[in-house]
Amino acid sequence: MREFYMKRCFSILAMMVLLCFARGTNVSGNEDNINASDGIYGNWAIEMPSGATGWLTLKKVDGVPQGELWTVGGGKKLLDLAVVDGSGCSFKRMIRVGAPEYVGGPPTGERLKIHHEGKLLEDRLVIKYSLPGGAVNGYEGKRIERLPTRPNLDLLKFGKPVTLFNGTDLKGWKPVNSEQKNGWEAVDGELRNTTPKTDFSQYSRFGNLQTSTDFTDFNLKIDFKVPRGGNSGIYLRGLYEIQVVDRDSRMQGIQGVGSVFGRISASNNSGKAGGEWNTYDITLVDRHVTVVLNDEKVIDNQPIEGCTNGALQPFDDLPGPIYLQGDHTSVAYRNIVLTPIVSTHRDDSKIAVMETAFNKRADASSFEDARKAGYNAIQMHSGMPAGKRIKKIDPSFNLELATDAKVIERWKEESLKHQVKVISLCAGSLNKCEIWGADRELAMRIAKQTIDACEALGVEVMLFPFFGPSKFQTGDETISGVADFMTELLPYAKSKKVVIGIEAPVTTKRVVELLSRLDYPEHLKIYYDTGNLYPLEDIYESISMYGRQHFCQVHIKPCEAAVVGDGKIDLAKLAAALDEAQYDGWLVYEAGKGGKEPVRNRKKIQKIDSLRTQLKVTE
Repeated sequence: MREFYMKRCFSILAMMVLLCFARGTNVSGNEDNINASDGIYGNWAIEMPSGATGWLTLKKVDGVPQGELWTVGGGKKLLDLAVVDGSGCSFKRMIRVGAPEYVGGPPTGERLKIHHEGKLLEDRLVIKYSLPGGAVNGYEGKRIERLPTRPNLDLLKFGKPVTLFNGTDLKGWKPVNSEQKNGWEAVDGELRNTTPKTDFSQYSRFGNLQTSTDFTDFNLKIDFKVPRGGNSGIYLRGLYEIQVVDRDSRMQGIQGVGSVFGRISASNNSGKAGGEWNTYDITLVDRHVTVVLNDEKVIDNQPIEGCTNGALQPFDDLPGPIYLQGDHTSVAYRNIVLTPIVSTHRDDSKIAVMETAFNKRADASSFEDARKAGYNAIQMHSGMPAGKRIKKIDPSFNLELATDAKVIERWKEESLKHQVKVISLCAGSLNKCEIWGADRELAMRIAKQTIDACEALGVEVMLFPFFGPSKFQTGDETISGVADFMTELLPYAKSKKVVIGIEAPVTTKRVVELLSRLDYPEHLKIYYDTGNLYPLEDIYESISMYGRQHFCQVHIKPCEAAVVGDGKIDLAKLAAALDEAQYDGWLVYEAGKGGKEPVRNRKKIQKIDSLRTQLKVTE
């Protein structure tokens, strides 16, 4: 079927890449787990200077290297594929190399088996190939990131709708390729494309149309009408084609109406007959799409594995235009309205969870636990020594998170996979050190290693708890001891752009006295814990007084109750105090006594966040 649906105009080299590189379809056998550390294996996006897009996937199936190239409607296996030392490859592809008959037309001539050589250079895949006559060409690939987790559509927030077509002219639109003929015009409130083409032949001399503006996440409503047997398409971000044909088209299933062409089949054919108006209601969030066709949901928040043929560029992480396919048959569009998504559940609020809520410490599986509980951010422990209920740490102890690159890489992979951000690291092992005594050198090493781990993970805040053998006391001797320790540590934190947050079981006023002794206001803050401090002070007054200037993050802990809000802390007063302090940072659920209920507590903390937001709105 591929000869029917080629959609872009390419030069000779561009067409070669389009035919040769892509993201593939399934192959038989058991696919081995491949990640970014496995060298050349994975998915690669390629863009030629000519503008052609390409997608290449390399994988292991039952231990054997396999590769595929995305073409129209599916992938094609690489011929004679060989992988060398995990960093190089070679393969062959059958392609045509003759000159096209017209601008944007297909290549002509005999199909030839062209040899390709690939080499991994840092984060780039460099590929070279030779043409008949000896000419050598080359291009580079960028690794395609793994699919993000499925978004929660109930938590989307939308901006102001934008009318993309005014009904009278083509303002806001431009040709994809100015060298092709333009069949587009505004007629009677419709955006019409008129071509003489009535069949499914490969190419037309007529061009496609795109918006002048690029978009990221959005909802798009658009009406379309094609004649019987007509063919067009709507490209989201210039990447993913939503198929436009009539219900009785020869193209059905993964190529039928309501489908993401070649990627996702519509669950049913809800299209109308040729010559009748249809309505699309499409929501695109990252790489997940929902398609409603004529009030019937035919694709339900499903991931798109890669771009469809005809994409303007191959990179999933870039914004792009809406573009309408005009190089096939005549088609008409109307009522084109795009509503941008301004926030999703992933960045909608600053609600996080400490991994102790899952009874874990420095455990990479906590990212999955956090996502299942509905959190998009987590506070992790930097590491604890092996063994339970230890009172002291062996002087030789080192944090794996700082000394083993594989541990860092695993955390990054899990964070990306589950879309859970690390917002702070708790150096809980410091609670097992006598910082004022013989363990000072050990404590300093652990603290600096935690700061190193923050830098490696891109984390801004390190939580420094003063409990256990080095419990923060109210006396001047303790204050002097902490000040002396921080005097040595703070320059290191500043050099790594990390904020140290002090959590201690003393009044906030007392900790502020300590902060005043040290000249690092941007790198030494208070990590406020409502559960620790409400017996010691009026937490609402302290938050109102000190929150804006001195807090880096806030622990919300149930303590005497299993669920936040069921105890003595007044949620409304807490939200008002946070608002009074103009604190808009992270609220982090820490499991207190009997409080290991992360889902119920998330909902309670969201109420606090919602209340403080409402207070800001009403001011």
